[in-house]
Amino acid sequence: MRWPPKPSHQILCPWVLWSRLPARRLLNEAEVNEILRASHRFGDHAPLRRDLYGSKLISRTLDWRAYRRIERRPPPEAVALIRHLGMRRLD
Repeated sequence: MRWPPKPSHQILCPWVLWSRLPARRLLNEAEVNEILRASHRFGDHAPLRRDLYGSKLISRTLDWRAYRRIERRPPPEAVALIRHLGMRRLD
């Protein structure tokens, strides 16, 4: 995934990353990082993880060792983007 230039598209990107995290499963930081690294092209996964947390799409333990996807319904635009990108592979 490349970061889109339009702000209206940027707010949908965390939802795409959220969709790639397994539901109802506790993940350690390395597992989250691995999923995020495989899902983007711009190098640094840490801001993406922080954005997911700041957007309340993932929760974490107080010691930051474990993360869990927060189950929410994505907005319709995010669902469309998730479906579209799900058909494509990262080059």
